[in-house]
Amino acid sequence: MTQPIALTGLHHVGATVSDLDASIAWYRETLGFELLSTYGWPGVRAAFIGRDDIRIELFQNEAATPMSDDRRRPDTNLRIGGIGHLALGVADLEAAVADLRDRQVEIVAPPREVPDGSGSRFAFIQDNEGMLVELFEQG
Repeated sequence: MTQPIALTGLHHVGATVSDLDASIAWYRETLGFELLSTYGWPGVRAAFIGRDDIRIELFQNEAATPMSDDRRRPDTNLRIGGIGHLALGVADLEAAVADLRDRQVEIVAPPREVPDGSGSRFAFIQDNEGMLVELFEQG
């Protein structure tokens, strides 16, 4: 068996949005991301946003179909193939959730333990587009 390719980490996650400027603003104001770069081609505007080692590539595509309601809910999202959410590590889940509630961000799944005995905990919010964002505290 040959050796697998050498990976250096997860470079970025991509998401299609309906309003690029609104999404950049939401991630900046709500989670502290910064705009790293923008580019595009006919019918598509794109941007990289980042915070520390985390990068998200956002696409606004004129031909994109809207996200289904099932993708917006943690209980139905897992029934759909493909990548279903973005998970961001936090040092203190309770503090992060409290801060986001103060900012009027809806907590769509309140904090709970991962059922693997590790002591890790998670909660879900939605970004301005309704995409699920998991907040994950390592046990």
